[in-house]
Amino acid sequence: MAIQTSTTLKTYFNTGDQPSETEFGHLIDTIRKPVVDLDATTYAPTAAESGTTFTFDGTACAVTLPQAAIGLEYTFVFAATAASNSITTQSADGFAGALLTTTAAFNETNLTNTTSVVDSWATTIDTLTFNGTTQGGLLGTRIDVFAVTALIWQVSGHNIGSGTLVTVAS
Repeated sequence: MAIQTSTTLKTYFNTGDQPSETEFGHLIDTIRKPVVDLDATTYAPTAAESGTTFTFDGTACAVTLPQAAIGLEYTFVFAATAASNSITTQSADGFAGALLTTTAAFNETNLTNTTSVVDSWATTIDTLTFNGTTQGGLLGTRIDVFAVTALIWQVSGHNIGSGTLVTVAS
């Protein structure tokens, strides 16, 4: 069983069809959101992996997104402190959106410019870098990217860091 495109799945369920056990398996695998551990030094998600959650596991990994296409979406979570992780767009694409970066000690009594940073960008930004300290990437960090046009990835999420925080965007 494997993840299939919606076009392929639709062919299994035309009027009069009797989908096989394998075809139902493909449907179930496609509906379930897969989780992929990023344990290589580089990774390039495919369009077929849209909807996947990727986990940074402490291994240094540079992720390069595919060309933006409306509707593609990926979630990145940190299951361990970042070693040196990044998410980069294709050269013609850019990130837009905002990301709240805070320290693990962030609360209503210590709200300052060193305990929280709101990164917001126009589409000139193409890389997000996490270093496990001032650029965040601590356990609990979650980054969502969604292609809103053929050139723009919208970014949202929360990023947990330590020390005097700095931007993740470049």
